[in-house]
Formats: sequence, structure tokens, C-alpha cells
Amino acid sequence: MENLVEQLEEVRQKCLNCNKCSLAQSRTNVVFSAGVPNHKIMLIGEAPGYWEDQKGEPFVGRAGQLLDRILNSVGLSRQKDIYICNTIKCRPPKNRNPLPEEKEACAEFLLAQINILRPKIILICGNIALNTMLPNERGITRARGRWFDGPFGSKMMPIFHPSYLLRNPSHEKGSPKWLMWQDIREIKKEFDKLNC
Repeated sequence: MENLVEQLEEVRQKCLNCNKCSLAQSRTNVVFSAGVPNHKIMLIGEAPGYWEDQKGEPFVGRAGQLLDRILNSVGLSRQKDIYICNTIKCRPPKNRNPLPEEKEACAEFLLAQINILRPKIILICGNIALNTMLPNERGITRARGRWFDGPFGSKMMPIFHPSYLLRNPSHEKGSPKWLMWQDIREIKKEFDKLNC
């Protein structure tokens, strides 16, 4: 585990000094990761928002609070179980979607995180992460809840981004929140198999 932390710190330092795209000029902080480096489970989000840019940590705003509640509902937490990162590490102005050249400039950091940790389960959170990890899939609504083959023999599942769930508050059967509940329970089942 110590070696993993050292390797990730080396990549983080390189990321902190990155100037490969224009986002370096507008960022407040590089948003590298949160949670626990481990071989079991990684969540890949989209791009930092305002609060993430302020604090230098992914998923700390309202969407992050909802993500924590979703994880906690099945006994998972960022403090002990999951490594969290984003597709890109700097906030696009006004929270716009990252441009292809920004994603390309940041790809080496995401790939390094995956290569170092080699997680068994990868959660692909939102459309931007989906387009990065599974470019042939069209839309998170169609892809969510299904397992895909990932790098290093991992299993990847696309899930709704919590910000989307905040905009769709219904809990009725078939609603995004209801579907997310099905997905997180399936993910927990797979996670528990790793502990057997």
C-alpha cells in the first residue's frame, strides 16, 4: 500500500505543475483525488466544479454530499473503501463540459491512476466519464447499471452522476434515483465478493 501511495504522489506532483491546456490558467486548485488508494474500487467522475476547485478535492459540493449518502446506504465510504478521481483535474470555466483537447491533455493522469491502482471495480460516474472510458456507448441512461470489461481485468459500471440525481428528485420506481439504488446494491454485491 505504501508503494501505491508513493507512486500516486509522484503523479499528483506532476499534475500540480501541469500547464498542458488553458485550464491551468483559470484553476484555483488541481483536483487530483480523494478517498483511499486501493485495488478494489475506484470511482471516475467528470470534472471539478466550483467547490472542488476551491478545496482541491473531488465531490465536495452538494453532488458530493449525495454521493457520500449513496455510498453510505450500502456501507461504503470514501474514508475507508473507495478511491475517487475525475476524468480531468482542473475546473472548466462556468462548469462547462471539458473540451476534447483538455481531456486529451489530462488523460495521462487518469491512466496513471488506473495503472497504479489496477482496481477490480471501476464506477464510471456521468456522461463525460462514460465518453472517456467507453467511447462507443451512447448515453449514461442506456449504459448505466450494466457491467463492462475494463482495464486489467476490471469490471466497470456506468452510474448516474449525483448532480443529475439532484435535478431529478423523484424516488418512484423507474426514476433515476430508484435506478441508482438498484445499481449501488449491485455494486456492493460485487464489492463484497472481493472480500471473500
